[in-house]
Amino acid sequence: MPSRRSFIKGGLGAFTLGLLARRGWGLPRVGPNDPGCVPMRDSIPILRIPRHPASVTVDGMPFADGWFGDSFPDGAIPFHSVENAFPPEGQPPEPTEEVDIAIVGGGISGLATAYLLRRWRPVLFELHERCGGTSQGEVWADTRYSLGGAYIIVPDEGDFLDQLYRELRLDQAYRLSEGDDPMELNDQIRFDFWTGAGLSPEEQLAFQRYAEVVAYMAEESYPEIPLPPGEDNTWILALDNRTLKEDIEDQMGMTAPPLLAAGIQSYCYSSFGAGWEELSAAAGWNFIAAEEYGRWVFPGGNSYLATRMWERLAAIDQGQPAGGARRLLRAGCRVVDVRLRPNDRIQVTWRDCQGGFRSLLARRVVMCCPKHVAKHVVQDLAQLDPEKWNAMNGVPFRAYVVANVLLEAPVALDFYDIFLLGNGQYPTSSDEAEAWSRVTDMLSGHYARRQNVPRGVLTLYWPLPYPSGRFDLIVPESWNNYATAIVPQIRKMLDLLSVPHSAVRQVRLTRWGHAMPVPLPGTIANGVADALRRPIEDRIFFVNQDNWALPAVENCLLDAAHFEPQIRAGL
Repeated sequence: MPSRRSFIKGGLGAFTLGLLARRGWGLPRVGPNDPGCVPMRDSIPILRIPRHPASVTVDGMPFADGWFGDSFPDGAIPFHSVENAFPPEGQPPEPTEEVDIAIVGGGISGLATAYLLRRWRPVLFELHERCGGTSQGEVWADTRYSLGGAYIIVPDEGDFLDQLYRELRLDQAYRLSEGDDPMELNDQIRFDFWTGAGLSPEEQLAFQRYAEVVAYMAEESYPEIPLPPGEDNTWILALDNRTLKEDIEDQMGMTAPPLLAAGIQSYCYSSFGAGWEELSAAAGWNFIAAEEYGRWVFPGGNSYLATRMWERLAAIDQGQPAGGARRLLRAGCRVVDVRLRPNDRIQVTWRDCQGGFRSLLARRVVMCCPKHVAKHVVQDLAQLDPEKWNAMNGVPFRAYVVANVLLEAPVALDFYDIFLLGNGQYPTSSDEAEAWSRVTDMLSGHYARRQNVPRGVLTLYWPLPYPSGRFDLIVPESWNNYATAIVPQIRKMLDLLSVPHSAVRQVRLTRWGHAMPVPLPGTIANGVADALRRPIEDRIFFVNQDNWALPAVENCLLDAAHFEPQIRAGL
């Protein structure tokens, strides 16, 4: 199987705590000798927010004013076209430094690649002011919670992921979540949903057969992605050519009844941003069956993993001369152009915090940003590799919203994730999903704390499982629209958990516009994944979860490990 304590007391490390304690609010963002990026201490994936944050009121509920996560200035989606119209002659500036490795993108993929290649002191660029990508987190009242990625799958003992997690000491910080998640149905939390309890004999039989199929896929026929090298993977390719819905119902030997279909659909919406009727069966089973082995949940979700890697890299940066130009972690720097140069060099040009363009030369470049960004950044990509260009244009992405509800009261019920089925009627297509759009599941943001939690955090996932979802997030009134729409949903959830509405300190909305690559049937079998992953002249490499069109943190790590020896070859 490819694998996917409290902040103060749980040990993010004295180094990280020291950086947070020294955070200088109001200081200049860029020093006079700085290479155009935010101060290193501000690029940490975890942000401490005030104990009493300022709020605005929406329908009687306090909200942080405005979106977190992706920034869409002037209602425009970044990187929907090239952004390298360099003034005044139209050419990028001459390089002022040279490095062995430059990494574009500071999410989990970029941090992992930089960490594995740290011996070569790679320079890492991140367009946001904080690293971590969708695996950022925040700390409120000593509780860490996630703004996006929430967990990893329990690794196989002794494999690469297990070794990496132990090297980063993640094995000392997780709380295990295993077993079936509870489901909310008709305003009641059901812990027996997946047994089909209370349903007709025919429906109970369908639930039983589904459970048997899940167990079989987990124990006997698990589709590993990335594909296991050197093995006969033809059965995975055949599975990839089918939809998840087709394969589940074929293996069950019957049509899934509406309530079972709703339960499966809710999981697919939350995990993929797409329905089971759209998804590759190989990708769908790669997620569903893996969770039979349990999940490691960290304080702050996957921001904990991102921060662990950031710490190691920041420690290298600490040894740099004050104000030196060879900063390794360069957040707030927007790479806009990557082009091949003579003498086995690649020129990387970025826009710095002050809006100016700068360039460097690198011997290897690793594009750890999503493909919808990379295709506009690598110069002449359509001519260099037409198949890769077409593959990049063929991967759909879906958006989602995360709402973190900060509570001045404990949550008595101990759970990790509750899926919200409402009356059990779930959409069966992306067209229906657009009209239906709502929160699909509610997580305990404080789940990984190992003692009684006096204040809770609820993390709500609102996927937008339809193609135009990201455009809903950039219109000027988008924040108010989502804030208004989520208030009654939050009130219902508080009632389910017997938490008073007055306990809400603040609701914080985070948007991710292109966060979820959708693994359509045939993505692997038809060679799309091969084209997406293929390096250009063994000089420009591509490491990202969307190499496999799979929104899994494990794929970020596994592809970083796969390409690491190729990237450093010849350096």
